[in-house]
Amino acid sequence: MHHFAIIALLLTALIGMPAPAGAQGQAPGAAAPAQDQQRIVALVNDEVISLRDINQRSRVIMATARLPDTPEVMRAVREQAMRSLIDERLQMQEAKRRGISVSQQELDSAIALIERQFGIPAGRFEDFAQRSGIDPAIFIAQVRAELTWARMVRARLNATVTVTDQEIDEQIAKLRSLAGQTEELISEILVPVDNPDQEEPQRQTAQRIVEQLRAGASFPAMARQFSRGTTATNGGEVGWIQRGTLPEEVEQVIAQMNKGDISDPIRSIGGYQIIALRDRRRIAMPGAGDSRVTLKQILFPLGQAPNPADVQAAIARAQETRARIDSCEAVDAVIEELKTPGSGSLGTLRLDDLPEAFRQPVSQLNVNDTTQPVQTPQGIRLFTLCAREESGSFDRNQVRQSLLMRRAELLAQRYIRELRRDATIEFR
Repeated sequence: MHHFAIIALLLTALIGMPAPAGAQGQAPGAAAPAQDQQRIVALVNDEVISLRDINQRSRVIMATARLPDTPEVMRAVREQAMRSLIDERLQMQEAKRRGISVSQQELDSAIALIERQFGIPAGRFEDFAQRSGIDPAIFIAQVRAELTWARMVRARLNATVTVTDQEIDEQIAKLRSLAGQTEELISEILVPVDNPDQEEPQRQTAQRIVEQLRAGASFPAMARQFSRGTTATNGGEVGWIQRGTLPEEVEQVIAQMNKGDISDPIRSIGGYQIIALRDRRRIAMPGAGDSRVTLKQILFPLGQAPNPADVQAAIARAQETRARIDSCEAVDAVIEELKTPGSGSLGTLRLDDLPEAFRQPVSQLNVNDTTQPVQTPQGIRLFTLCAREESGSFDRNQVRQSLLMRRAELLAQRYIRELRRDATIEFR
């Protein structure tokens, strides 16, 4: 998981942007009187969230998601800023209670990596943030909170969750049974509903998010700032999912979506979900590149620097020849008739060992099928698949890590709900 993805994305959004009006030589948020900026707006277990905290976090959200500066959007952004700051306070309080912390060296390493990724001169991260009109402490606090929360979840996971060999075997059997079926690549935003009083306000919030997404707002940016799901830190990315793994009401909507669609808010367990369908494909067996294929080829040579007419003539000849091949055995008779040099058996090869230009067309063949003509510098080629030996191997450690990650997401969701439930939160 990219534990400081929020900061990295914000830097992307701000690179090349001029500093906001009044930001030069002025502390961020100084537009309002200093005493008003320090006004307490909430207490989280007696820890203060000030108006300045809300204003600074709101600016981070607005810049990250590139949202329009309208009263309605600002109201939603400030509500989200409040929720995220509350969760951040709860997470850091829990970390302190449990004696879990992130060292200065780890924090410095994370900041240094961000500097390298975005071309910021080493050690100039804080200067860059200040020129962008945002207090560097806001960035650093988010980096520290994300790293600390990830460490807490990992510690609880290691203490309470195990994956047995039987569970790995069952997952591998499931993967085998799904081969050839459809799976979708999705991202999500979860707008939580923790009690009945939140139902309508949160539905409206979810609808506003959908409208912004359909107007062109970045889904990863919106997910990082508005989603309360466990995938938020990763930009809402869920990954490839198979049918039967999501709630029925969500799957029914996804089945009707096209690639690139954004769903309407879906009322599901925990709140309103917003789904982005990024891609759809048939499920392939892991390790397909290790499959071994037995091939024969027919080569229609081209001379040095052939002219377009010669190339088209060779392609037409190959097409005519392909129509005569209905099996691997038929290739030998055609080769004997054509007597073209370079034609014959290629033997048995790993699919991944084939040149890239050959690998894709060959991978789509059934046994006894022949590719469309493939143009190469040496000439036009036809490949016929005589046999295929599928790789049935699975990396058990990868399967185990996948199962652990799913359980970590559920654990993290329960964890933050427990912290909210047990907290004393006072709004002013």
